[in-house]
Amino acid sequence: MSPRYTGGLYQQQSAKVHMTPKLQQAVRILQLSTPDLLAYIRQELEENPLLEADNVRWETFRGTARRHADQRLDPLLQVADPELSLEKHLKNQLGMMPYTAQPMKRIVLYMIGNLDHNGYLALSLEQITGTLQVAHVDAAAALSLVQALEPTGVGARNLTECLLLQVKDLPICPPLVPELIKEHLNDIAKHRIHKMAKLLKVAEQEIQDAIGVIQGLDPRPGASFHFVETLYIVPDVIIDKVGEQFIVSIPDAAVPRLALNPNYERMAKELGRTDEARQFLYAKLSSAAFLMRCIEQRRLTLLRVTRAIVEEQAEFFRKGVSHLKPMVLQHIADKVGLHESTVSRATAGKYAQTPWGNFELTFFFPSGFNRGQGDAVSAENVKERIRQWVRQEDDRKPYSDQKLAEKLVEEGIPISRRTVTKYREELGILSSMRRKHAGR
Repeated sequence: MSPRYTGGLYQQQSAKVHMTPKLQQAVRILQLSTPDLLAYIRQELEENPLLEADNVRWETFRGTARRHADQRLDPLLQVADPELSLEKHLKNQLGMMPYTAQPMKRIVLYMIGNLDHNGYLALSLEQITGTLQVAHVDAAAALSLVQALEPTGVGARNLTECLLLQVKDLPICPPLVPELIKEHLNDIAKHRIHKMAKLLKVAEQEIQDAIGVIQGLDPRPGASFHFVETLYIVPDVIIDKVGEQFIVSIPDAAVPRLALNPNYERMAKELGRTDEARQFLYAKLSSAAFLMRCIEQRRLTLLRVTRAIVEEQAEFFRKGVSHLKPMVLQHIADKVGLHESTVSRATAGKYAQTPWGNFELTFFFPSGFNRGQGDAVSAENVKERIRQWVRQEDDRKPYSDQKLAEKLVEEGIPISRRTVTKYREELGILSSMRRKHAGR
């Protein structure tokens, strides 16, 4: 007999998590970064008459280098650089040149900072010498140093100079190429092959060959790099070293002080119970009070999580990046008695000002390489080792990626050559062949 299937209504109990609007607001406030939180608070101030903020200088957070009320914050240290920019790429190369004198490095850095999106220098040498009060010969030497960096052609002051810089690096170059670049770029653009051949007394095929070489050059050497608009951030937490202890605090500039407007609060109490205006004011009063509690809870959670991070990464705060150890969110969650998702929301997009610079809190949760000896090292630790070995290597025989991988394996860190290559590129370090060719 075949089974019989019948339909019907059945009751079944199941547990579901339901987030109330207030809970959703609390979660959202916790995960907001400081700029987003400030924007959120500003909107609430505009919509809720019962909310007040004391002495808020909103211009501090508009991406300008203003002085903060908290004097421990240096705006020039708060620049966020989410991706590799041309400026950062060039500075990384400059850092690989330990013999550059400081006065010369000052001029070079000034020039790098004044390159446009395409890699061209927007200032003349006369403007640079006048601004920095340096000799013309020093400015010219600094320009030569900038133009020796990669990508080739960077630091040029016009298209002609940019292309000629690239021609110098070509292993084989038809003799007509420099001449065409110097005198006939307009003719090339208008495809006047016959005119150029007649003027230079050469065959049209030679002109075509030279133009083919020129077309292979890059007229915008800096355009392939990520352009980053300079954004200034306010750290959510400050970690100071006092003696042998580390103190975690929330800067006053990070979150404005909120309060209830006493006039509207008194008005709400004086109006009748059924008065529509009273109901409106009490709704706004409840909303304002809850917002203030959420912001205070965010502050306390951020302090607890950051203090736990400082305890677990104590060696980093005492000795630097090379002592950063692998750590996962769950470890901090267990330590402070919070859910892992809460720790994730509390750290994402939040920045800490430390004795070693500014870091996003997620930086302190790096992946690691197990040494097989019961301990592990972080990816940042490995990068620091690579950076130090490259700095100390023999200029004539720089370490290959394979050699760097072997040195790491000798220290008990299992890592592939491909991973070493990835880390080297993230550090902005040239390949061994290019480092040798550059002569460093």
